[in-house]
Amino acid sequence: MSEQRPKVSIPDTEVRSLKSSLNGDEYKIFVALPAGYADSDKTYPTLYGLDPHWTFGMTSEITRLLAFGEELPQLIHIGIGFSGTDKDAESYQMKNYVPRGHLHEPGSGGAEDFLRFIREDLIHVIGSEYRADPADRCFMGSSLGGIFGLYSLFRHPDTFQRYIIGSPWMEGDNPHALKFETEYATNHPDLPAQVFIGAGSLEPEFVVNNLLKLEKAFQNRNYPNLRLQTHIFEGETHLSVLPYNISRGLKVVYE
Repeated sequence: MSEQRPKVSIPDTEVRSLKSSLNGDEYKIFVALPAGYADSDKTYPTLYGLDPHWTFGMTSEITRLLAFGEELPQLIHIGIGFSGTDKDAESYQMKNYVPRGHLHEPGSGGAEDFLRFIREDLIHVIGSEYRADPADRCFMGSSLGGIFGLYSLFRHPDTFQRYIIGSPWMEGDNPHALKFETEYATNHPDLPAQVFIGAGSLEPEFVVNNLLKLEKAFQNRNYPNLRLQTHIFEGETHLSVLPYNISRGLKVVYE
């Protein structure tokens, strides 16, 4: 029998369950605290990331490494996950990340309910139980999670002050995300936010083309207090671009 050895774990992290007060859906919330949190009384910016079953470890270590090098501030990283198995991931994403009408897929369209959970439940819990700066929240999501980020940006932009949006899955020639921007611009002369949007050059063509269309739409609006940067990473696919979007995005929005 082989010797029993301790498992590798990420220091200063924890996980908990939290139910939505709107519909009772249960979410698994991952939290990574910055170095020295227990020995200080400081408040910290918060980074809310989607799909922690794939990204939590990677993002926690990237944020800590860059903070160690003083390339961004120390952060409280919150991963918003689901209570289920990996086989449930796609249905969870469709239900929670996709706005109504964006994709014609069974079970999709619950982005507004998910955003209400974040705004009305999760942010309150994080603010009451951790020393989180209420004026400095960052969102991070990729693919369908990137679509959710754009939805939040255009429908409830005060939820977050910074947005890292990776490879937003915008299908078709006139995706709903572009319509959201047009609707927002009709009633709003400004969009105060710091935004990074990235994708890989080897992604499906519509991902890159629609990202460039969205960039042009932002530029045409000339929002006074929007600080936007986009980047196409050469030679990267929809999956391999993920750590590049995280690292570059963090440095851009906290610059």
